[in-house]
Amino acid sequence: MQSQPPVEFTDEIKSLFVEKKLAQARQRLLDTLDKQWDGHLNLIAFTYLYAENRSADDSKQALEWLEKGVEAGEVDAKVILGRLLVSGELGNQDFPRGMDLLKQAAQANVLMAVLTLVQIYQGGVDGFLDADVQLSQSYVQQAADLGDPNSAYHLALELERSTPPDFPRAFKYFDKAAQSGLSQAMHNVGVYYLHGKGVAKNAALALAYLTEAAKLGSPLSMLSLSLLYLDGVEVQKDRGVALSWLYIYQVLFPETELPGQLQLLLDDVSAEEENFARQAAQNFVNHQLNKSPSGTLH
Repeated sequence: MQSQPPVEFTDEIKSLFVEKKLAQARQRLLDTLDKQWDGHLNLIAFTYLYAENRSADDSKQALEWLEKGVEAGEVDAKVILGRLLVSGELGNQDFPRGMDLLKQAAQANVLMAVLTLVQIYQGGVDGFLDADVQLSQSYVQQAADLGDPNSAYHLALELERSTPPDFPRAFKYFDKAAQSGLSQAMHNVGVYYLHGKGVAKNAALALAYLTEAAKLGSPLSMLSLSLLYLDGVEVQKDRGVALSWLYIYQVLFPETELPGQLQLLLDDVSAEEENFARQAAQNFVNHQLNKSPSGTLH
Protein backbone atom coordinates (compact mmCIF):
# COMPACT_ATOMS: atom_id res chain seq x y z
CA MET A 1 0.00 0.00 0.00
CA GLN A 2 1.31 3.46 -0.91
CA SER A 3 2.08 5.92 1.88
CA GLN A 4 1.44 9.65 1.97
CA PRO A 5 4.35 12.03 1.27
CA PRO A 6 5.58 14.29 4.10
CA VAL A 7 3.72 17.57 4.41
CA GLU A 8 6.84 19.62 3.72
CA PHE A 9 7.43 17.75 0.45
CA THR A 10 3.81 18.25 -0.63
CA ASP A 11 4.10 21.96 0.15
CA GLU A 12 7.34 22.18 -1.85
CA ILE A 13 5.74 20.57 -4.93
CA LYS A 14 2.67 22.81 -4.62
CA SER A 15 4.90 25.88 -4.53
CA LEU A 16 6.79 24.76 -7.62
CA PHE A 17 3.53 24.22 -9.49
CA VAL A 18 2.23 27.65 -8.44
CA GLU A 19 5.50 29.23 -9.60
CA LYS A 20 5.20 27.24 -12.87
CA LYS A 21 8.59 25.62 -12.28
CA LEU A 22 7.35 22.36 -13.76
CA ALA A 23 10.71 20.97 -14.84
CA GLN A 24 12.05 21.48 -11.30
CA ALA A 25 8.95 19.88 -9.80
CA ARG A 26 9.29 16.92 -12.17
CA GLN A 27 12.91 16.39 -11.17
CA ARG A 28 12.07 16.45 -7.46
CA LEU A 29 9.32 13.91 -8.08
CA LEU A 30 11.60 11.68 -10.11
CA ASP A 31 14.33 11.89 -7.45
CA THR A 32 11.89 10.58 -4.84
CA LEU A 33 10.14 8.01 -7.04
CA ASP A 34 11.53 5.11 -5.00
CA LYS A 35 9.49 6.31 -1.98
CA GLN A 36 6.31 5.11 -3.74
CA TRP A 37 4.25 7.90 -2.23
CA ASP A 38 0.59 8.04 -3.22
CA GLY A 39 -0.18 10.48 -6.04
CA HIS A 40 3.47 10.70 -7.13
CA LEU A 41 2.95 9.37 -10.64
CA ASN A 42 -0.13 11.47 -11.17
CA LEU A 43 1.86 14.59 -10.25
CA ILE A 44 4.60 13.72 -12.73
CA ALA A 45 1.90 13.47 -15.40
CA PHE A 46 0.68 16.93 -14.40
CA THR A 47 4.11 18.42 -15.06
CA TYR A 48 3.57 17.42 -18.70
CA LEU A 49 -0.15 18.24 -18.84
CA TYR A 50 0.39 21.79 -17.59
CA ALA A 51 3.47 22.45 -19.74
CA GLU A 52 3.39 25.79 -21.51
CA ASN A 53 2.80 25.26 -25.23
CA ARG A 54 2.27 21.56 -24.54
CA SER A 55 3.76 19.46 -27.35
CA ALA A 56 2.64 16.10 -28.73
CA ASP A 57 5.49 14.49 -26.80
CA ASP A 58 4.30 16.19 -23.58
CA SER A 59 0.85 14.71 -24.16
CA LYS A 60 2.32 11.27 -24.79
CA GLN A 61 4.44 11.47 -21.63
CA ALA A 62 1.41 12.59 -19.59
CA LEU A 63 -0.62 9.60 -20.75
CA GLU A 64 2.25 7.20 -20.05
CA TRP A 65 2.71 8.48 -16.50
CA LEU A 66 -1.04 8.35 -15.87
CA GLU A 67 -1.06 4.74 -17.04
CA LYS A 68 1.73 4.02 -14.55
CA GLY A 69 -0.34 5.72 -11.86
CA VAL A 70 -3.37 3.59 -12.67
CA GLU A 71 -1.21 0.46 -12.57
CA ALA A 72 0.13 1.52 -9.16
CA GLY A 73 -3.43 2.01 -7.86
CA GLU A 74 -3.44 5.80 -7.70
CA VAL A 75 -7.14 6.65 -7.72
CA ASP A 76 -6.55 10.25 -8.82
CA ALA A 77 -4.69 8.96 -11.88
CA LYS A 78 -7.80 6.94 -12.74
CA VAL A 79 -9.90 10.10 -12.64
CA ILE A 80 -7.57 12.20 -14.79
CA LEU A 81 -6.85 9.44 -17.31
CA GLY A 82 -10.54 8.56 -17.44
CA ARG A 83 -11.50 12.15 -18.23
CA LEU A 84 -8.81 12.44 -20.91
CA LEU A 85 -9.77 9.16 -22.58
CA VAL A 86 -13.46 10.13 -22.59
CA SER A 87 -12.76 13.54 -24.12
CA GLY A 88 -9.88 12.52 -26.37
CA GLU A 89 -8.24 15.83 -25.46
CA LEU A 90 -4.72 14.46 -25.86
CA GLY A 91 -5.45 12.78 -29.16
CA ASN A 92 -6.12 9.35 -27.70
CA GLN A 93 -9.84 8.68 -27.19
CA ASP A 94 -11.03 5.42 -25.64
CA PHE A 95 -14.52 6.17 -24.34
CA PRO A 96 -15.35 2.72 -22.87
CA ARG A 97 -12.09 2.49 -20.93
CA GLY A 98 -12.37 6.11 -19.80
CA MET A 99 -15.84 5.46 -18.43
CA ASP A 100 -14.63 2.31 -16.69
CA LEU A 101 -11.83 4.22 -14.96
CA LEU A 102 -14.23 6.98 -13.88
CA LYS A 103 -16.67 4.43 -12.47
CA GLN A 104 -13.86 2.72 -10.55
CA ALA A 105 -12.89 6.06 -9.04
CA ALA A 106 -16.54 6.87 -8.26
CA GLN A 107 -16.83 3.54 -6.45
CA ALA A 108 -13.90 4.73 -4.34
CA ASN A 109 -15.90 7.90 -3.58
CA VAL A 110 -13.64 10.32 -5.46
CA LEU A 111 -15.80 13.43 -5.84
CA MET A 112 -14.26 14.63 -9.12
CA ALA A 113 -15.09 11.29 -10.75
CA VAL A 114 -18.65 11.39 -9.45
CA LEU A 115 -19.22 14.95 -10.70
CA THR A 116 -17.75 14.02 -14.10
CA LEU A 117 -20.21 11.13 -14.39
CA VAL A 118 -23.08 13.45 -13.41
CA GLN A 119 -22.15 15.74 -16.30
CA ILE A 120 -21.73 12.87 -18.76
CA TYR A 121 -25.06 11.24 -17.96
CA GLN A 122 -26.92 14.55 -17.81
CA GLY A 123 -26.12 15.50 -21.38
CA GLY A 124 -24.93 12.28 -22.96
CA VAL A 125 -22.00 12.12 -25.38
CA ASP A 126 -22.66 12.17 -29.12
CA GLY A 127 -21.83 8.87 -30.75
CA PHE A 128 -21.13 7.12 -27.45
CA LEU A 129 -23.83 7.54 -24.83
CA ASP A 130 -27.40 8.81 -24.50
CA ALA A 131 -28.42 10.98 -21.57
CA ASP A 132 -29.68 8.98 -18.59
CA VAL A 133 -31.62 10.97 -16.00
CA GLN A 134 -31.82 8.11 -13.51
CA LEU A 135 -28.08 7.41 -13.52
CA SER A 136 -27.33 11.12 -13.40
CA GLN A 137 -29.53 11.51 -10.32
CA SER A 138 -27.89 8.56 -8.58
CA TYR A 139 -24.48 10.21 -9.03
CA VAL A 140 -25.90 13.58 -7.91
CA GLN A 141 -27.00 11.90 -4.67
CA GLN A 142 -23.57 10.34 -4.23
CA ALA A 143 -21.90 13.72 -4.80
CA ALA A 144 -24.27 15.31 -2.30
CA ASP A 145 -23.49 12.64 0.29
CA LEU A 146 -19.78 13.24 -0.33
CA GLY A 147 -20.27 16.89 0.62
CA ASP A 148 -20.62 18.74 -2.68
CA PRO A 149 -22.92 21.69 -1.80
CA ASN A 150 -24.25 22.33 -5.31
CA SER A 151 -25.22 18.68 -5.74
CA ALA A 152 -26.92 18.69 -2.34
CA TYR A 153 -28.85 21.83 -3.26
CA HIS A 154 -30.05 20.51 -6.62
CA LEU A 155 -30.97 17.15 -5.11
CA ALA A 156 -33.06 18.97 -2.49
CA LEU A 157 -34.87 20.89 -5.25
CA GLU A 158 -35.70 17.61 -7.00
CA LEU A 159 -37.01 16.13 -3.75
CA GLU A 160 -39.24 19.20 -3.32
CA ARG A 161 -40.65 18.72 -6.81
CA SER A 162 -41.17 14.97 -6.55
CA THR A 163 -44.67 13.49 -6.36
CA PRO A 164 -45.38 13.51 -3.50
CA PRO A 165 -42.75 16.00 -2.27
CA ASP A 166 -40.25 14.58 0.23
CA PHE A 167 -39.78 17.61 2.47
CA PRO A 168 -37.80 15.90 5.28
CA ARG A 169 -35.16 14.64 2.83
CA ALA A 170 -35.21 17.94 0.95
CA PHE A 171 -34.49 19.73 4.23
CA LYS A 172 -31.62 17.31 4.95
CA TYR A 173 -29.89 18.16 1.67
CA PHE A 174 -30.65 21.88 1.83
CA ASP A 175 -29.05 21.81 5.26
CA LYS A 176 -25.98 19.96 3.94
CA ALA A 177 -25.54 22.64 1.29
CA ALA A 178 -26.18 25.42 3.82
CA GLN A 179 -23.44 24.18 6.15
CA SER A 180 -21.00 24.69 3.24
CA GLY A 181 -22.04 28.34 2.99
CA LEU A 182 -24.34 28.20 -0.05
CA SER A 183 -26.58 31.24 0.39
CA GLN A 184 -29.57 29.95 -1.60
CA ALA A 185 -29.56 26.77 0.49
CA MET A 186 -29.39 28.82 3.71
CA HIS A 187 -32.44 30.73 2.53
CA ASN A 188 -34.38 27.52 1.95
CA VAL A 189 -33.38 26.12 5.34
CA GLY A 190 -34.63 29.33 6.92
CA VAL A 191 -37.96 29.03 5.10
CA TYR A 192 -38.31 25.39 6.17
CA TYR A 193 -37.72 26.33 9.81
CA LEU A 194 -40.09 29.29 9.51
CA HIS A 195 -42.99 27.16 8.29
CA GLY A 196 -42.10 23.86 9.96
CA LYS A 197 -41.79 22.18 6.58
CA GLY A 198 -39.91 18.88 6.81
CA VAL A 199 -38.54 19.89 10.21
CA ALA A 200 -39.89 21.17 13.53
CA LYS A 201 -40.84 24.84 13.36
CA ASN A 202 -38.18 27.08 14.91
CA ALA A 203 -38.49 30.84 14.44
CA ALA A 204 -35.10 31.59 16.01
CA LEU A 205 -33.25 29.28 13.63
CA ALA A 206 -35.33 30.55 10.70
CA LEU A 207 -34.23 34.10 11.46
CA ALA A 208 -30.60 33.03 11.92
CA TYR A 209 -30.46 31.26 8.56
CA LEU A 210 -32.27 34.00 6.67
CA THR A 211 -29.94 36.60 8.16
CA GLU A 212 -26.81 34.60 7.28
CA ALA A 213 -28.13 34.08 3.74
CA ALA A 214 -28.86 37.80 3.40
CA LYS A 215 -25.35 38.65 4.59
CA LEU A 216 -24.04 36.45 1.79
CA GLY A 217 -26.12 38.35 -0.74
CA SER A 218 -29.34 36.33 -1.04
CA PRO A 219 -31.98 38.72 -2.47
CA LEU A 220 -34.85 36.42 -1.43
CA SER A 221 -33.63 36.45 2.18
CA MET A 222 -33.40 40.26 2.19
CA LEU A 223 -37.01 40.57 1.00
CA SER A 224 -38.16 37.84 3.40
CA LEU A 225 -36.57 39.60 6.36
CA SER A 226 -38.11 42.91 5.33
CA LEU A 227 -41.57 41.33 5.17
CA LEU A 228 -41.11 39.42 8.44
CA TYR A 229 -40.17 42.56 10.38
CA LEU A 230 -42.82 44.64 8.67
CA ASP A 231 -45.64 42.22 9.57
CA GLY A 232 -44.21 40.99 12.87
CA VAL A 233 -44.44 37.37 11.71
CA GLU A 234 -42.47 35.14 14.10
CA VAL A 235 -40.34 38.18 15.05
CA GLN A 236 -41.01 41.38 16.94
CA LYS A 237 -42.47 43.93 14.53
CA ASP A 238 -39.85 46.53 13.63
CA ARG A 239 -40.54 48.98 10.80
CA GLY A 240 -36.98 50.38 10.94
CA VAL A 241 -35.36 46.97 10.47
CA ALA A 242 -37.84 46.17 7.69
CA LEU A 243 -36.84 49.37 5.91
CA SER A 244 -33.13 48.70 6.38
CA TRP A 245 -33.36 45.27 4.73
CA LEU A 246 -35.47 46.77 1.97
CA TYR A 247 -32.93 49.49 1.25
CA ILE A 248 -30.10 46.95 1.30
CA TYR A 249 -32.01 45.04 -1.35
CA GLN A 250 -32.52 48.19 -3.40
CA VAL A 251 -28.82 49.14 -3.21
CA LEU A 252 -27.82 45.71 -4.53
CA PHE A 253 -30.69 45.03 -6.93
CA PRO A 254 -31.88 48.47 -8.06
CA GLU A 255 -33.54 47.34 -11.30
CA THR A 256 -35.89 44.73 -9.82
CA GLU A 257 -39.53 45.20 -8.88
CA LEU A 258 -40.67 45.02 -5.27
CA PRO A 259 -43.58 43.06 -3.83
CA GLY A 260 -46.62 45.35 -3.53
CA GLN A 261 -46.56 45.35 0.27
CA LEU A 262 -42.96 46.59 0.35
CA GLN A 263 -43.61 49.20 -2.33
CA LEU A 264 -46.42 50.57 -0.14
CA LEU A 265 -43.96 50.74 2.74
CA LEU A 266 -41.57 52.84 0.64
CA ASP A 267 -44.39 55.15 -0.37
CA ASP A 268 -45.15 55.86 3.29
CA VAL A 269 -41.66 56.61 4.64
CA SER A 270 -40.78 59.86 6.38
CA ALA A 271 -37.56 61.66 5.56
CA GLU A 272 -36.17 60.83 9.01
CA GLU A 273 -36.97 57.13 8.65
CA GLU A 274 -35.48 57.01 5.19
CA ASN A 275 -32.22 58.69 6.23
CA PHE A 276 -31.76 56.35 9.19
CA ALA A 277 -32.61 53.19 7.27
CA ARG A 278 -30.53 54.09 4.25
CA GLN A 279 -27.51 54.80 6.47
CA ALA A 280 -27.94 51.44 8.20
CA ALA A 281 -28.23 49.75 4.81
CA GLN A 282 -25.09 51.42 3.48
CA ASN A 283 -23.14 50.47 6.62
CA PHE A 284 -24.24 46.88 6.15
CA VAL A 285 -23.23 46.80 2.48
CA ASN A 286 -19.84 48.34 3.31
CA HIS A 287 -18.94 46.21 6.32
CA GLN A 288 -20.92 42.96 6.52
CA LEU A 289 -22.01 41.83 3.07
CA ASN A 290 -20.39 38.64 1.73
CA LYS A 291 -18.56 37.82 4.94
CA SER A 292 -18.14 34.08 5.42
CA PRO A 293 -20.77 32.42 7.63
CA SER A 294 -19.66 31.93 11.20
CA GLY A 295 -20.17 28.16 11.13
CA THR A 296 -22.88 25.64 11.90
CA LEU A 297 -26.02 27.41 13.01
CA HIS A 298 -27.61 24.53 14.87
